[in-house]
Amino acid sequence: MPTPNRLDLTIHSNFDDLERVVDETESFFSALSDDGDFVYTAVLLASEAATNSIEHGNKLDPARMVRISYEVHGPSVEMHFEDEGSGFNRADIPDPLSDENILDDGGRGIFLIERLADAVRYENGGRRVVIVLTRK
Repeated sequence: MPTPNRLDLTIHSNFDDLERVVDETESFFSALSDDGDFVYTAVLLASEAATNSIEHGNKLDPARMVRISYEVHGPSVEMHFEDEGSGFNRADIPDPLSDENILDDGGRGIFLIERLADAVRYENGGRRVVIVLTRK
């Protein structure tokens, strides 16, 4: 059975659709690799990025969609998450490790994504996040 080299998903901006993202991400990455850590990292990154798109990008507006795609490029996989919100400037996101933010309940999604991914790009005015993971 051939390994897939692309997956496209479109979800509504509600957390009910997040389970579908998790399930399909796990299936896609499991077909690429039997490295459980790699698959777990991909699922965690997808969950964080999709949650940010739903909650912060589209403001939980179920009429707005989140478009997700995964593309295999040799040993690397690009994960694209694009919402229909107004975007954001990465420089405006506070450091969750600073003294004034360390006890906050949220604000760690981008921090986590940037620490776990091999590369992260913010495109289209912050409406699209591209995450790169490389298989070892």
